[in-house]
Amino acid sequence: MKQFYFMSGLPRSGSTLLTALLNQNPNIHASTNSPLLDTIHYTEEYLLKNSEQYKANPKPERAHKVLSSIPNNYYFNTPENIIVDKSRGWVNQIEHIKDYITKEPKIICPVRDIHDIISSFLYLIQKSNTTSFIDKGLIEKNIPITNDNRADYLMSSEGSIGLSYHALSEAYRKGNDKYLLLVDYDDLIKNSQQELNKIYDFLEIPKFTHNFDSVKTKEDEDDSVYQLEDMHTVRDKVEKIYRDNTKFLSKYILNKYKNMEFWKNRTQKYSIFGL
Repeated sequence: MKQFYFMSGLPRSGSTLLTALLNQNPNIHASTNSPLLDTIHYTEEYLLKNSEQYKANPKPERAHKVLSSIPNNYYFNTPENIIVDKSRGWVNQIEHIKDYITKEPKIICPVRDIHDIISSFLYLIQKSNTTSFIDKGLIEKNIPITNDNRADYLMSSEGSIGLSYHALSEAYRKGNDKYLLLVDYDDLIKNSQQELNKIYDFLEIPKFTHNFDSVKTKEDEDDSVYQLEDMHTVRDKVEKIYRDNTKFLSKYILNKYKNMEFWKNRTQKYSIFGL
């Protein structure tokens, strides 16, 4: 049987880099963005709530067996026994992990300064040759395409950053932070082996010495699916790239989304949506 661990956290915070590094370890398979959580969630939704046949003759033990078999079946041809499955939703679906995978969830959560995340998205949009999912969202709402509006959309309740931030802060509010290990992007870049050692200690598996000068992704992702080029491209060498956020973020945005890094002050537990 395989050992399952999870990766969630905030977008543009180093999760692709982290999976590439973890995949240097021959005992680990760290996935790209994975459909595993959705497969479990929607199978459960149909079987237990929407199937007339199941309602007419429910078999809870059989249903649980089917749902619990999904993770190992999904990774049936993955030779590594340690799986790190990546999905932004895991922090919001810890009960699914407990019900069908393991009673002791361990979720690695990359995080990053919010201004840096927004700026990273806007930088990708600037260099992209396609209309991003962000701009398409604004167009659908008849909102003018500006960097301020892009930032607000990303931080909204339906935006990539807002959804992930809300899920992570909710996990803290509910007391589920004991299942999480937050990995700050800047720490990962500055003290890479040290941060990976913390991950190994958290997962309770043997440490591995990594190569930070030759980093390759194990599996490629087609970023055209996400409608934004180079979202999951990693550089060969782990190093800090300094970007002037003021080139992308106005004073309005810098002020509106300042001091949101609650993981730097663990007593601060809140959501941008006021929940």
